Amino acid sequence: MFLSKGDKNICKKSRGVKFLMDNTKKTNRKISIRQVMILFFFTVVSCTLRITTVNQNNFFAKSSWLSPFFAVIPMLLLIFILDKLIKKHQDKSLTQIIEIVFGKIIGKIILFLFFIHVLFYISFFLKNFGEKFVSSIFPDVSPMFFIILLILSALFAVKKNIESFARFAEFSFFIILIVFIAAFFTVLPNIEIKNLYPVTYYDVSDILKSSLPLISIWSPLTFSLFLGDNIRYSGKPGTEENNNTTDKFKHTAVKFMIITAIFNLLCFIAVIGIFNADTANSMPMSYFMIFKSIKSSGIIQSFETLFIFSWVFTDFIIVVYYMFIMSKIFKTLFVIDHEKTKFFMVPLAFIILILTFIIGENNSEAEFFYTNILSFSSVVLGYIFPFLLVGVGKVRRVL
Repeated sequence: MFLSKGDKNICKKSRGVKFLMDNTKKTNRKISIRQVMILFFFTVVSCTLRITTVNQNNFFAKSSWLSPFFAVIPMLLLIFILDKLIKKHQDKSLTQIIEIVFGKIIGKIILFLFFIHVLFYISFFLKNFGEKFVSSIFPDVSPMFFIILLILSALFAVKKNIESFARFAEFSFFIILIVFIAAFFTVLPNIEIKNLYPVTYYDVSDILKSSLPLISIWSPLTFSLFLGDNIRYSGKPGTEENNNTTDKFKHTAVKFMIITAIFNLLCFIAVIGIFNADTANSMPMSYFMIFKSIKSSGIIQSFETLFIFSWVFTDFIIVVYYMFIMSKIFKTLFVIDHEKTKFFMVPLAFIILILTFIIGENNSEAEFFYTNILSFSSVVLGYIFPFLLVGVGKVRRVL
């Protein structure tokens, strides 16, 4: 059947409209700044509950519950630096920014260091996840069973687009927040004020000491910029609309950092207030043991189970989140397209499983590896490196 000239023009216009709709759909398939910060918050939840359960060279002191207020100050400075990166290179991921500032060769070396760190970071949380189940609920089951179960679930999630995962995390954010706030107010009557007070100026050194592990937990906020090309921004660089957009990043990041500090504050008050600093330092899984130690029935016993499943859920979020970041770095390192990156996720997951054996035979050895290696590399890559990146970018006039 032959088409007239008018019909052909209509077909061309229809194809043009379809092309515009497809582009609009692709543009809209991005995550918001708020969703990025929610994903970051989930990683903090999992890390905080873990760090309040291990003996990190007497991490707890009577005044340690004040440490979130001190730790949040350097994090506000980090947010300011990250905002500088976003203003200049909007819609670019951190992988692209690193190569722009340092060049291809040095940039790939730096990205390789990030890649190795993320691999070990994921393997540590997998190891901790498996050991957590064995030590709390299923002592007769091998931790590898739970590790494999989590990594398979994460592989299934990472094969989907990050937009769906971010919406899922956003929906879950309020549920998890309500669970932990309700848990705090449930155990509030059991908190003894004498375990928290008095606090004098002699305790400043203890507060600062307790702030350092929090900075190592919070500093991977920088890693969220690896998803920069998936973050929804509007406006053109240098315009007033764009400045308002980046101001929104600062506003949202500061807001969630304050929420994070409050969350840590409640966790520390509960642990130190119910036990005491000395007991908490010598007690494995001290936050979970709060519910074990309160001899009651009904709602307290229900929270014990609900807490475990909430913790499991946050571990799932953190593993998937870092696997998305890992895929972004892997894509730039080996210059492959998005579909092939998904294909390589399975062998990368197998490498991560091998690393769970390398970092330690049990949870104590894994915690030692985290405390002495991963926590420091988190601070170097997550906190110190952005300042170096901006400094070099200013010198080379690319930032």
